Amino acid sequence: MRWEELQLFDEAEAKKRGFLGIWTRPAERMKAKREHRVPITFAIYELISDTNEQTGLVFKSGKLTTLSDMTLSALMKRMHASCEQGFVDQRSSLPAVPHGLRSTFRDWVAETGQSREAAELQLAHKFGSEVEHAYYRTDLLDDRAGLLTNWHKFLEAKI
Repeated sequence: MRWEELQLFDEAEAKKRGFLGIWTRPAERMKAKREHRVPITFAIYELISDTNEQTGLVFKSGKLTTLSDMTLSALMKRMHASCEQGFVDQRSSLPAVPHGLRSTFRDWVAETGQSREAAELQLAHKFGSEVEHAYYRTDLLDDRAGLLTNWHKFLEAKI
């Protein structure tokens, strides 16, 4: 995530829409090579706004470069090793991995009756048939902002 990819709303627009802005991830950095927009919720902004410098990369390595794809894996391995029980998948009994966070989000969506379409779009997935792809042009950005806000409340045990 780069600061120049964020578009923050003015106060009136943020109040009207219920979220603070949009992060547009360029197609060249997406697996499917399609641009992906992500709503910047209040909780997301709180997380990223603590950085001193609001230019360049939002999350940097110790060498001020892009975090490697192994950074989260290494962090989760250290977390697993530091806890007597570890962080283990209930079904497989295997240690938790970063991609499992996406799966956990998707399970929560299904189990709580949240919008399947909004969840799939938030995960940058396609859904439905080729005909549906031709006609389904929205990215449900406002709905996804609400979905992310609810997810944050769930993670913080506030719902």
